[in-house]
Amino acid sequence: MQIRVLPIELVNQIAAGEIIERPASVVKELVENAIDAHSHTITVSAIEGGIRQIGVQDDGDGMGREDATMAFAQHSTSKLHSLSGLSEIATLGFRGEALPSIASVSRVRLVTRERDAEEGTEVVLDADGVEKCLPIGAPCGSLFEVSDLFVRTPARLKFLKSAQTEFGHIRQHVFELALSHPMIHFRLSHNEKVVMEVPSVHHMKDRVLQLFGETITSRMVEAHEQVSPSLSVDVFLSCPPVRGDHKKLQHLFVNQRPIRNPLLSRAVYDAYGSFLMKGESPFFVLYLTLSPNAVDVNVHPTKKEVRFEQPERVYQSVKTMLRHALLGGGREASSAIASPVPEKVDAPLAGRSVPSRPRYEGRAPDRYETPRWIGWPTREPTAAHEASLPDGRQAPLPPLSALPLFEDTPSVRPLGQVYRTFLVAEIDGELALIDQHTAHERLLYEKLMDVLSGKEKGNLVVQPLLFPQQIEVSHTDAHALKDHLECLSSVGWHMEPFGETTFLLRATPAILSSVDAGAFLTDLADDLTLGVGTWETPIHQVAASMACHGAVRSGQALNLQEIEALLKEYITRKAPATCPHGRPILMRYPMSDLEKLFRRLK
Repeated sequence: MQIRVLPIELVNQIAAGEIIERPASVVKELVENAIDAHSHTITVSAIEGGIRQIGVQDDGDGMGREDATMAFAQHSTSKLHSLSGLSEIATLGFRGEALPSIASVSRVRLVTRERDAEEGTEVVLDADGVEKCLPIGAPCGSLFEVSDLFVRTPARLKFLKSAQTEFGHIRQHVFELALSHPMIHFRLSHNEKVVMEVPSVHHMKDRVLQLFGETITSRMVEAHEQVSPSLSVDVFLSCPPVRGDHKKLQHLFVNQRPIRNPLLSRAVYDAYGSFLMKGESPFFVLYLTLSPNAVDVNVHPTKKEVRFEQPERVYQSVKTMLRHALLGGGREASSAIASPVPEKVDAPLAGRSVPSRPRYEGRAPDRYETPRWIGWPTREPTAAHEASLPDGRQAPLPPLSALPLFEDTPSVRPLGQVYRTFLVAEIDGELALIDQHTAHERLLYEKLMDVLSGKEKGNLVVQPLLFPQQIEVSHTDAHALKDHLECLSSVGWHMEPFGETTFLLRATPAILSSVDAGAFLTDLADDLTLGVGTWETPIHQVAASMACHGAVRSGQALNLQEIEALLKEYITRKAPATCPHGRPILMRYPMSDLEKLFRRLK
């Protein structure tokens, strides 16, 4: 075996593999450099999700000609001068790896000018090094243009997602950096269209309001505490009761650096304690400020993680401070926003009022466990297996197929409801257990798609609002909704932009007239942004979300007539066996399997 030193070009590409994962990684590194350069305005542009081109322009300190070329040398940096400085990092960047890594996998053009210089410098590079370095007229600050990302590494290029998905990651990075630097004006565009612009403000609260909107911020607790001379905590978080899953609205910052940290996340959840129901996750923005020498930011190639010198002290300080904030600020606010589920509803199924959707996809309803046997293997126990069981032990009841697949219109005898969630019925002599929400959700989805496709005669009933309703969402959600306004209009949501993050809602589909429109549109925007599920077109995803919000909920009481009507319509329509999101609807247990369970075999 022969040991050899790798060529510098290969070293750079290996380093790029750790730092530059996708176009968003380039944006993160360049924007962090712009912040470190004391910029007041930062403009980010992307073409085709950043795969074709990324531009980051700032009005910061800029560079002279010699520094502009030296910046692309491996481990060249203006932010770290000695080994001792590594323990007191106060800037976002410091290792000098980002620019050479970017240049090794793309073409880069830099135009820069120092504040007091008479002329600027243009540098053009590719993986082979500097192509040209010339004087040029330019405003103070720097402009980085990164083109043809991964053009020299096609194997990595093919693993990138769609342009829309890649831009979603870019938007998330810019969003987080804007959230942690309120005094900087951020502008973001995609394919020459501005999708986010947040002017500079003086306070963290104002930036939180800019990015999340009044609907969310009006339901939050705000707190600040100077725990010690070297540790302070600023936090914005959901007032109890939380009512929903807000994992995508959780942000942690240490010394204005966006991070992931299980310790801090656990401190937040532990502070809530019994304020959170199973499946609920709070909204929070947590800013931790502490001495640079008390935190190690050099533990991850992309600087996403940090290590605390005194983790237990940080955990206890954050938990105690948040607990006091929730006890002091949460009670009064919670009484204003609570909307308890009615104990009994006697209205017909089609017209009943339903609470906002609690997002519990893929989990059992609160306080009740899924019956054990539903999760057991689907294979029938063999005769040899049954013979091997010891005396007194019965073979487990095998779960039957979740697929209804009834040949003809069967007889349906409703027996009742369990936990106000599952329906019990006898269908053609077989015991059936049905999830009331998924069954109704599938029915509504099929009806919507039949009307939209023209398969079923009639139009979607739209209910105009007497006065337009203002719906405020986050920047990310606003972008998703603006991209699908035509699609939403086709299914009865008539709305128009009214500023950066606000919409005027003029009409809603009649089937969702009793649903919280703001909650629905926020949930829908989340699904559209993340691409939840595998949908043929956005209209299928919108219809699925509408069906989910319009369907009866876990916890709603149904009488026998309503149960019978729901089951007969579901079965006669020969609808698929799962809801549009993939959850099972119905389980069947014939007499023979019940006899096995109770050992009544002859």
